[in-house]
Amino acid sequence: MEQVEHLAGPPLDSATAVLALIERVALDPGADVEKLDRIVAMYERVKAKEAELAFNAAKGRILKKLAGITIVKNRTALYEIEKGKPQKGTYEAFKYAPLEEIDKHLRPLLLEEEMDLSYSDEPREHGWILIRGRLKHLPGGHFEDSFMPAPLDTSGGKSNVQGVGSTNSYLRRYIACNIFNIVVVGDDDDGNGSTIDEIQITTLLELIKKAKVGPKFLKYMRAQSIEGAGSLEAAVATIASRDYRKAITTLAEQIAKAEASHANLS
Repeated sequence: MEQVEHLAGPPLDSATAVLALIERVALDPGADVEKLDRIVAMYERVKAKEAELAFNAAKGRILKKLAGITIVKNRTALYEIEKGKPQKGTYEAFKYAPLEEIDKHLRPLLLEEEMDLSYSDEPREHGWILIRGRLKHLPGGHFEDSFMPAPLDTSGGKSNVQGVGSTNSYLRRYIACNIFNIVVVGDDDDGNGSTIDEIQITTLLELIKKAKVGPKFLKYMRAQSIEGAGSLEAAVATIASRDYRKAITTLAEQIAKAEASHANLS
């Protein structure tokens, strides 16, 4: 027992040394069970730390390689004047990089580093969807989760089923780009020259409906008019990326005022 009490603690980065200590204590007929439990807990902490370090190193190597890869926005999103009636000559709302374009560059790097990026989804209140992206380093088992919610994308006359697919695909793209700091060609650091994306459009449309605002809001946001764009969806799609937070704040204030007014009348 006395020898066990004075065993020196192993280096924190050496799971092998801790494992050897566990074996020695386990073989000691007079070993204290409580002490063995503490040493096992130490081993688990050391292994977890080593797994985290290996995860960070692998992710770091991927980030370094991604920095030299160009991912382009090569798909166009179109909007309609009316539900089911595309605008003549087609209206190009914005371009984006689809999930398969991002995955084409990212997947080989994940395989090379024995990492896996998986997704799961679950419904939320008011028709929203929550996607969880899990980046896992397979050898050590360490993983990190990233979450992103969004309302159902029913823009452009999509059915609910199509909306689920569109929202799911967007959120997966967003999570992958967020985890690996991916900026696709066409994105600006400050948003100058670019317009909001499809999920931001859907979010604003939901808030516009709740705030009960219309042409004045679009004018305030320096967006095209409904008449000029062909539909409310297409008009909202012309709001600049740099003004998205401003739009969210403005609509939230309008909703709060409306709710306060309704409460006073109750």
